Amino acid sequence: MFLLGSFFFVAACAAGRIVGETYRDPDHGFQVRLPPAGAGWIPRPLDGATLSFESPELRAAMALLVECSAPETGDLPGVARHLFFGLEGERIEAREVVRLHDAPGLRTRLRARLDNAPVEVEGVTWRRARCLYDFIYVAPPAAFPQGHPDFEAFVQSWAPLSER
Repeated sequence: MFLLGSFFFVAACAAGRIVGETYRDPDHGFQVRLPPAGAGWIPRPLDGATLSFESPELRAAMALLVECSAPETGDLPGVARHLFFGLEGERIEAREVVRLHDAPGLRTRLRARLDNAPVEVEGVTWRRARCLYDFIYVAPPAAFPQGHPDFEAFVQSWAPLSER
């Protein structure tokens, strides 16, 4: 079942390709390790996302969005807000400056409502070279801690390909 899903998933990712358990995107100059399929993360298309996965068991989703042609300008707290459009009653729980491969970034965790259901959301936004990268994880509050280690591994696995 996962292999069939991966086939359609790879076809949807024109800029990159999956090699083993890693997505490599030479056009945008990065690679990232895929969330573990054994943990229940399955590829699902999401408009605008380079990679996106859902865990039906957790009723959770995570995604990576990459914008290199016309990335938003401005300070990272302002730019990162686009990750939370469509949410209602947002309450920021934590916000911290982060660095990933010497690139400045911002991690934001909040609670909100999505489609009238409570959710916990974490987004990590940073710039490197000409691109803006966004990782986002959304889950019901009770399930959030279960999927968060997979999300954190997904974020931390991001690495630049050789400088172009």
